[in-house]
Amino acid sequence: MLPKTGRKFPLWTGVLGGRDTYAQTIAELLRKEHGDSRRAIKQLMRQTDASERTVKHWLSAQHGPDTVYFLRLVVSSPVIRAFVLGLLEGPAAITLTGPVDRISLARAREAYAAGEAAGGHSATGAREYDPERVPERDPINVPDRAEINERQRWFLGRVVEGRCDAREIAAVWDVSLKTARRDIAALKAADLICYVGSPRKGRYRKTTG
Repeated sequence: MLPKTGRKFPLWTGVLGGRDTYAQTIAELLRKEHGDSRRAIKQLMRQTDASERTVKHWLSAQHGPDTVYFLRLVVSSPVIRAFVLGLLEGPAAITLTGPVDRISLARAREAYAAGEAAGGHSATGAREYDPERVPERDPINVPDRAEINERQRWFLGRVVEGRCDAREIAAVWDVSLKTARRDIAALKAADLICYVGSPRKGRYRKTTG
């Protein structure tokens, strides 16, 4: 509730208590995931398209990532994503009292489509049959060619050599089948691969673009 005097809302506590605390928390999380080496800086630059100076500021807790950079980290960093999920489940989060209604979902889809259109990307369109597609796991943000992970690079190499699918990614890299499918879905959405042939005997191949 609002204080009886003054013009400010009650202060947040914990990690959201202020910019300094936020910056320190993000720095610790990023160092935990990547370390603080030169390689870590380059990796974060690839993930977020931020400058070297900006990334160094994050790692040293001079300031935390703002807006678009933070959202890019949520998409590309498992540690930051887990951090956000923890905030959503924390005591400060407003608990939903019921399911999201259809109107709200429709408005959300419209807003997303408008954002994609403004960014020069198509948010809709028919998709050819893909046996690895998991509709409920379709990526909202598609990485560009510089942001693909090691599993995806390996998969691109395997596609050139012969037939390969999500089960091979899961087996070789010891990840879940859902994770492997998301890797492939992101490569397809980035137009790095396409699926050709019949559903049962078709295969992935690299695009020529």
